[in-house]
Amino acid sequence: MKYLSASNAMSAASHRRSRFDASDFHLGSVELLLMRLGFALLVFFAIKWEVSGLGAADPKKLTGLTHLINLDWLQSLSPIWLWQTVTILGLVSYVAGIAPALALFPALFFSIGIGTLANSQGAANHSTQLISMILLGQFIAYIWPRRQELGGPPSTWAFPDLAVHQKVVYVSMVIFAASYVVCGWVKLDNSDWKWIQNVPNLSVELQKSNWSEYYDTLTPVPDSLQSVVTMMNEHPNFARVLFGSGLLIELFAFLALMGRRWAFFYGVIIILFHLSVSRLMQLDFWYHMGAALVFLVNLPGLRKTFVGKPDRLML
Repeated sequence: MKYLSASNAMSAASHRRSRFDASDFHLGSVELLLMRLGFALLVFFAIKWEVSGLGAADPKKLTGLTHLINLDWLQSLSPIWLWQTVTILGLVSYVAGIAPALALFPALFFSIGIGTLANSQGAANHSTQLISMILLGQFIAYIWPRRQELGGPPSTWAFPDLAVHQKVVYVSMVIFAASYVVCGWVKLDNSDWKWIQNVPNLSVELQKSNWSEYYDTLTPVPDSLQSVVTMMNEHPNFARVLFGSGLLIELFAFLALMGRRWAFFYGVIIILFHLSVSRLMQLDFWYHMGAALVFLVNLPGLRKTFVGKPDRLML
């Protein structure tokens, strides 16, 4: 009996020490509902509905599904309001928690399909890619319980319980954090671990991207651009410290998975990081900031985050 008691105590202690689990966040039904609502809004506005402005995929610059499927027909998708309505109805059902996997499918299809065709024009854009990845992750996560419980009642799939919704949000957070870690790692790997050393060279890329946009859209180049370029050229070490801190934010994004308070503070840091990038480099990632606000900062759950039981590693 003593052995069993000791074994159970060790097992309980081991469970208490475990990290990176959906149960660390104790998300309530109202929080989850508002998270789904916030994400649904992000999803709808992130879809590139302006399909009439798209051309055919460039055979030399195909991305993703265009290697397997011809998506050129999406550029003549009409009437667009009909497909937007179908997507909205699906998102409403998703927010309500009714058959969420089925409800997310229209948004998932248009998000990936139209986004892939747009990126196969010759100028890939990844400002909304994170939303599509989270959307795909949620779709799979909602389907998975039904695949695990083939003998269970249909309501398991049509009306997921609280634990399933909690798991789906946690999957969303994992995808969010992983995308930043991968982004940081790619910077190091592609630069042969000399990314911080090469930071001053970004001034050339800044001028190239901003002037390229000017010639495409005639949008005036911001006056602040020259100030940033001058700073990077005259104070390279300061630039390395400034942009190097952003690299560290990306590499350690997994810390957001350690609990509610970790998620809140890391969400705020990521939002401030992107706001500074928008100011300095004229590169806007509004959907990334929106996702951080919805899944990490979690405004509806602030009271529970700071008044409830604190995260164990924040003590």
